[in-house]
Amino acid sequence: MKTIYSKLRTAIVEILCILAVFAAAVPLNVRPAKAASVPSGEQKKIQKLMDSSIIHYIEGACNYPKKLEYFQYNKRMKTEIAFHNVKEKDAVSSQYRSDSALMEKYRPYGGVFRYTGSVKTAVKNKGKALFGDSFQISFATGEGFSVSSNYMISHDGKYILMNFADWGDWYAQHTYKIVKKEHIYRVKIRISSYWGGAEDDVTVHRFHVDLKKKRGSYQITDIVFESQR
Repeated sequence: MKTIYSKLRTAIVEILCILAVFAAAVPLNVRPAKAASVPSGEQKKIQKLMDSSIIHYIEGACNYPKKLEYFQYNKRMKTEIAFHNVKEKDAVSSQYRSDSALMEKYRPYGGVFRYTGSVKTAVKNKGKALFGDSFQISFATGEGFSVSSNYMISHDGKYILMNFADWGDWYAQHTYKIVKKEHIYRVKIRISSYWGGAEDDVTVHRFHVDLKKKRGSYQITDIVFESQR
């Protein structure tokens, strides 16, 4: 019996030694990277980018909850965000139409934009600035109001249909928390929203946006909807 216990104790010691050697041999760079603080100067630049280019589109998804089911970072979302950023510019806004014949034919939520060369150029330039040189225009195609797209190309390819929700008496506030892991900047977003007259009934949405720094500017690499309560 003593021999059995002795052999068992020896085996356990040998296993522990092997595990200790293995742990010591694991390179430090495979251990999870800790989030680093971001200098205030960089935080201000990132917040400016968020406020001027991204947050209104993200808050718009919270305004119409069904759209969150289709909220996925892909070529279509990149194109929609790029268009959302340029639709007020003269070269694009001048292409807006809302006459009854077009509204009846294409059934958009808020009017249409003629899909001209100047519109394509504006979308492409803004898309490359936000997402990098690999950006390619990729509108969804359809007719009428859509819960999956804010902006679609009509089936005949002539118009962009505007389906971005009208906020009306809906109010939203947001906060950011910015951290950095290795070369990726992550912006954690908390959006609190409510309808006018129901200020005590607040809905909270959480997202995060990942960015990488390139030549002094920041490019978006991911946008994720996390939760709603």
